[in-house]
Amino acid sequence: MIGLLTVVIGLAMIAAGLGMFPDLEEIPTFLAVIFVLFGAILVWAGIYNIWLGIQRRRAYAGGRERKGTARLFHTPTGDDGSVYLIFATSYAEWMVSVSTSGIEHLLDDLGGEGVPAKAYMGSNDKLYGLDLAGVRTKPISAGDPFEGKFRERIERAQALAEKHNRLTAERRS
Repeated sequence: MIGLLTVVIGLAMIAAGLGMFPDLEEIPTFLAVIFVLFGAILVWAGIYNIWLGIQRRRAYAGGRERKGTARLFHTPTGDDGSVYLIFATSYAEWMVSVSTSGIEHLLDDLGGEGVPAKAYMGSNDKLYGLDLAGVRTKPISAGDPFEGKFRERIERAQALAEKHNRLTAERRS
């Protein structure tokens, strides 16, 4: 539902930027360009949200089911209501961002050794659905296999962030 609303708002912004509303025919060109760009971004985000919902329903209805453990990987700063989790089985790991609504009581357990989880995979071996200790979560992105270049880049970025934090702490003292 939110994906459809986002597409409608994006299309309205594009129409406003192109001067299709009588009250907005005389807006400055710069503002019109901004309206069209933001509208296009909203349309793209809405379509992605709808696509992700369809993939999630497919995974729950007939996708491959895997049992494993989910643990907290990263909590973004701020109050955006999402966390990054690592779902691990005996042979592979996937990283996925999920909404914290409904799983607030599990966040402390996720930070430790993790909680038992059940993942629902699509036909492309991406994670589209995740149940944590029997609670169904809402993934914000498709879970990608956490291996190879993807893993190396994230570990390199974490090492650079730690080095930056250490250097700023040394400069302050």
